[in-house]
Amino acid sequence: MFEVGMNRAARRVRHFVLSALSFFFAFAPLSAAELNPYVLRVVEGMPVGGGYAADHSAEQRLARSGVVWRAQEQRLAVSPRGALPTFCSAACYMALLQALEAWEAEQGCRVFSPRVWQALRVEWPHPDGALSWGRFNANGPGCAAWVHDLGAGINFSSPDLARAGDFLKFFFTENLGSVERGHLVIFLGIEKYRGESYVRFWSSNKPGGYGVRQLPLRSLHHLIFTRITRPERIKAVTLLPPVDSWLGGLLRASTDWSTVCRRCGIVR
Repeated sequence: MFEVGMNRAARRVRHFVLSALSFFFAFAPLSAAELNPYVLRVVEGMPVGGGYAADHSAEQRLARSGVVWRAQEQRLAVSPRGALPTFCSAACYMALLQALEAWEAEQGCRVFSPRVWQALRVEWPHPDGALSWGRFNANGPGCAAWVHDLGAGINFSSPDLARAGDFLKFFFTENLGSVERGHLVIFLGIEKYRGESYVRFWSSNKPGGYGVRQLPLRSLHHLIFTRITRPERIKAVTLLPPVDSWLGGLLRASTDWSTVCRRCGIVR
């Protein structure tokens, strides 16, 4: 009984600490290291339209002309127009990479080695859960798991804590994993219309492609917000195991919300 009581006490303390941290992250001044302003700047300069596609050809285009490692120049070339028509996670990944480039350029020194940029490339085929892109693109909480494993930011589920420039994965049903229907976007804000809250976001959306859209908050399930607060830690991408079998397995199996929260350190 004493051990059970201690476990309950530990859970209460953990819940209190996580709640306190969530309020801190919501109301603390924007850190100079946070990537949000750079993400928003990239979104403003993105092309509009171009169509939506989420088949094998779309991922091949992404690898061939969207996110390409230029070995002779020792640099990563990112071309959102070259990937068209494309899909949500590809659009967000390209926005992320361009934001990292802009952030690094303002640091006054090289933060990421060519080896790091090479590790961020997209190849074909590139299975879910494998390397950087395969993790980010995985079913379920791909982006959130990628950031959590790198120690590069925070994940949370409350829209009250969200800031423009956060990455957001939401789902149209309760399902997570193999039969999910989800969308990865860049959060722009919450707007009220006739008394109802709408989530405003940017991504590659059906059917038009790149652009801004909004959906009723009540229609969305399992919101996962991701904020990159320590972009310099993305250099650890070269140290990740080649494959995350849990993320890769979500193509064939389902999971539950509690597991997702535990796996990604999501503050609820």
